[in-house]
Amino acid sequence: MITASIMIIGGFTMIFTWILAMEQIPTMLANFILTSNIPYWVILVLFDILILILGTFLDVVPCILLIAPILMPVMQAIGMSELQFGIIIVVGLAIGLVTPPVGMCLNVAAKISGLSIIEVFKNAIPFLICNVIILLLVTFVPAISLWLPKLLF
Repeated sequence: MITASIMIIGGFTMIFTWILAMEQIPTMLANFILTSNIPYWVILVLFDILILILGTFLDVVPCILLIAPILMPVMQAIGMSELQFGIIIVVGLAIGLVTPPVGMCLNVAAKISGLSIIEVFKNAIPFLICNVIILLLVTFVPAISLWLPKLLF
């Protein structure tokens, strides 16, 4: 039963991803960002918000496959490295996995623990706040996410 409920959620996220791709929502978003005169920091905040929202409703792999090819050129055009772009996506989508209403990890934790999703989420709020702070730091302070790769490579 636990596996079936998780797979149903995964199936519906795949359908949602397909609908977004067919309606060309990511392409329209990329065109809007590139043609607007939006400041750098606003683009980064919007990117973080987009990742958090998509991470709430979509699974990680479909979300990456949907938005990475569209937003990568946009982020490179504003001066963001590919590595930082990937790190922001992974951190943001990880937060989305524990955010209601669809957060898959939240649903798994609720099923395993036997608690309601609301109870699990209430207990996870302090950790979510810390994760959002980390996301903002990784987004606005590239040295945090890039120091180790620069050291090794």
